[in-house]
Amino acid sequence: MRLLDIARSAYVSSPVGLRRSIAPFMAMVPTSLKYGSAYRTWRGNIARSVHDPGFADAERRRAFAELLAIASKSPFYAKIIGSDVRLEPQDISRLPVLTKDDLMQAGTSALAVPKATLDAGNTSGSNGEAPFGFYLDRDRSVREIAFIHHVWSRCGFQAGEPRAMLRDAYLYDRKGFIHEWEAALGELRLSVFPMTPQDMDLYLDLIDRRHIRYLHGFPSAMEMLARHMLASGRRLDLPLKGVFPISEPIFAHQRETIRAAFGDAAILPFYGMSEKAIFAGEIESEPGTYECEPLYGIAELVDDTGAPITEPGREGRLVGTSFITRGMPFIRYDTEDRAKLVRPAMRENGWRMRVAQITPRRKPAWLVDHEGRRVVSTDFTPSDPAFFEGIREFQFYQDTPGVCVMKYVLSESGTTEQAEGIAATLQHKAGRAIQFRLEKVRTLMASKNGKRPFIDQRLKV
Repeated sequence: MRLLDIARSAYVSSPVGLRRSIAPFMAMVPTSLKYGSAYRTWRGNIARSVHDPGFADAERRRAFAELLAIASKSPFYAKIIGSDVRLEPQDISRLPVLTKDDLMQAGTSALAVPKATLDAGNTSGSNGEAPFGFYLDRDRSVREIAFIHHVWSRCGFQAGEPRAMLRDAYLYDRKGFIHEWEAALGELRLSVFPMTPQDMDLYLDLIDRRHIRYLHGFPSAMEMLARHMLASGRRLDLPLKGVFPISEPIFAHQRETIRAAFGDAAILPFYGMSEKAIFAGEIESEPGTYECEPLYGIAELVDDTGAPITEPGREGRLVGTSFITRGMPFIRYDTEDRAKLVRPAMRENGWRMRVAQITPRRKPAWLVDHEGRRVVSTDFTPSDPAFFEGIREFQFYQDTPGVCVMKYVLSESGTTEQAEGIAATLQHKAGRAIQFRLEKVRTLMASKNGKRPFIDQRLKV
């Protein structure tokens, strides 16, 4: 069934025009075919691994052995793995922790299969750094969605049920195009910019019209919609069953606002990343605590030297080894995220490490427009690495409503004209809501722990 798995991934990542033209036909495909036998096998294995530590251990060992065998075909990893091709998962700390810089310098030598058989991907930038380009298996989508649906199923969600999605600034890069029904995937896509009161009233009408019971997207956008509902007294015709936050941390005040507007819906965030290195679902009874999935990969918490952290309460770096995508292996990949250990991974608990207080490498926040309204900023910056050519780091700074200063550090070969081009693109997206200004600096503002926030927001709204 791998061809069907590849087809599903190809549809999701296909060009907009092609996807829109074939969406009506894809919508006619039965759910059982869209999510075929591979999906059902993964769902069953994930569920079993929760209660069967022995099964989780065996699957983990098998997947790790396969990963090392595949990785050894890569010139880059062959040198790293060497004679450790029979390494057991519990001895993984013998291998080095790898950073984005390591993999970028390795280039195509990090690939274990021909590049033509993989999909290109990239991060959307972290803390103002340029995005990181990488490659993923073409059939990974069905595996990825199995883990996501495992988390969402806690509130009764089933594959194929419709969702409302708040996660894109401009749908299909078309200004003024703020909503779209994606029939093939059962997604009502709603733009998070600018989200005027009129936009949000329309969104609520569309959710009611399609009898949608699940909301999926950026917590910051969900909070905006919830605050609008509370201020206007609006309620949905059908109460939500589940709220699925993604891409941003969800804060306590956001949970409270969402519950106040949408009622007793389950809030089910998960932790993951574009590189598919780690996946963890939040513990329902412990908001902010996440349990890593052992069939997805090997999740570790390490100190600044790369040594494993095993003492609960200590903070460290999250490092992941992916079983989900292997054409460009991610082995002991430094996610640049930090967390505090709650429970170490052991065979007795099925290698399910628990962590809390995850601090993401990217800290999205709000910008404030000239009328004093919050604007979701996560999707302002494009994810194409070429967009940031000439810029080593950047950061948004705001202390005046409607004005955002983009502070930037040029790369060695960068020019002021390249920075001006970036600012012009951002200005085009923002329209009249926010004016972007440039400020060239030698270094960017950092927090006490040395991290540079994506947005240095000084306004209280």
